[in-house]
Amino acid sequence: MPSVPPAAKEPAGAAPGVIRPGELALEREADNPISFRRIIRRDRHGAAISMTWIRLKGRHRRLVCHETDRVYYILTGSAEFRLGDAAAEKAVAGDSVFIPRGTPYDFAGEMDYLVMNGPAFLPDSDVYLD
Repeated sequence: MPSVPPAAKEPAGAAPGVIRPGELALEREADNPISFRRIIRRDRHGAAISMTWIRLKGRHRRLVCHETDRVYYILTGSAEFRLGDAAAEKAVAGDSVFIPRGTPYDFAGEMDYLVMNGPAFLPDSDVYLD
């Protein structure tokens, strides 16, 4: 029988279950026009992946993250994304935007979206470029 590697140790409190975003704290970011709820978190659920619900109303500053790949899934509304040196492209509800680590980007619009990071988001890992 093949050997099975031991399971990765889960952070305290990490367990399968239903997470209700409406029961999580609504946070805000001072330098960007966003409010958010951290749904899947490194400190509670492990280092593999994180997911955050976010509401944007305006322009999010240009940034780069060298630690994680990101997927934005647009729930409602739309935004123009400028990825690397490419021309801005509009994303609307139902679209996904993939941003590999090391890619500078910014976006603007009004939308609710989920952002997933793999590995999980690390605080202070975003480097703002403007």
